[in-house]
Order: sequence, then structure tokens, then C-alpha cells
Amino acid sequence: MKAETINRKAREHLAHREEILSAAEKVFAAKGFFTTKMNDIAQEAEFGTGTLYKYFKSKEELFFTLFDEKMEEINRLVKTELSQRTPAEEKIKKALMSLFEFIEKNRDFFRIFISEQNRSEWTIKEDFRKGIHMKRITYINLLAKVMSQGIQEGRFKSMDPMDMAYSLLGMVNSFVFEWLVSQQYYPLISKLDTVLGIFLGGVQRMERRQ
Repeated sequence: MKAETINRKAREHLAHREEILSAAEKVFAAKGFFTTKMNDIAQEAEFGTGTLYKYFKSKEELFFTLFDEKMEEINRLVKTELSQRTPAEEKIKKALMSLFEFIEKNRDFFRIFISEQNRSEWTIKEDFRKGIHMKRITYINLLAKVMSQGIQEGRFKSMDPMDMAYSLLGMVNSFVFEWLVSQQYYPLISKLDTVLGIFLGGVQRMERRQ
């Protein structure tokens, strides 16, 4: 009975945590990060404000947790596509498709992070900054392995796989940033063929492009 009670409490804890994160995402999207108060999130989640502090020490920690979990989900999506037994070009296309679709579904959240992260009040904790960096490195290493595959298959030019990976990610970030800050809405996925065309046009061997 004691073990069952512990398991039930653990499940309740996780369920409440998810409810708080879901409520926070809605409030952040509607009001922005800096004008949102913990009380706003508590009302949306239908919890007491004190309950929120049992799960998260501050509004900043809540927001960073949201961002961290979304980055983790992106890495899982990309890793799934890059681990398929398909040609390098196909892996890259499917990975970017999953990435663009995920960001499009979470546009409001990522738009807040992009638009407000440079404000003077914004301070990113060092451990959080390191966490983002490590996830980015994981993502880059996955891409670099696919670039190596493309070279070994004779599909890509013989260049540094890490440089190729960073180049692709730089292009993707630029297109995503422009889409997030644009006042005119258009589907992010509509830029997929453009990104692929520019990137593959630079890395594919000449005979592959003919």
C-alpha cells in the first residue's frame, strides 16, 4: 500500500507539473514574458500561487524549463529522422520538415523568446545557457554524422562535416528568425525547399546536381 501511495503521489506531482507548464505557456504567449506574473499563471492553472512555488522557484525557472523541454523535444524529433536508413539528402529533408512543423506549432512561445531575450531585464542563468549549448552541440553532432554519410556515399563534396552542419543550422536559424519576427504570416514549411535547394546546391557533388 505504501508503494502504491508513493506512485500515486509521483503521478500527481508530474500531472500538476505538466498542468502548470501548459498554463504558463498560454499566459506567456498571451501577455509576454516580462508582464506575466506568477499569479497569472496560477489562475490559468487553477492552483494557488504558493503551489506554483513548490514546483518552480521563479517565473524565470518556469520559462527556462519550458524552453529546455521544447529543445529536448526538437532533438528527439531530429534524432528520429536522422537515424533512418535513407540517403543523406532524405534524412536532412525529413529532419528539417519535423523541425519546421514543430516550431510552427509553437510559434507564439519561440517568438517570445526571440523578441524579448535581448531586453536589458533579461538575464539567462549560466547553467541554463550551458544546457542550451549542450543541446545545440548534440544537434550539430547528429547533423555532422549525416554529412559524413553523404560524403562516404559520394553524394556530397569532401568538406568538413562539422562546417557543413554549422552552415545548415545557420541557414535554418536565419529563416526561422525572419519567420518569427515577420508581421506577415506565411507557413514556415513553405521555406523548406528553398533552404534545401540553397544548401544542397552548395554541398552536393556536381554530378549529383545534374
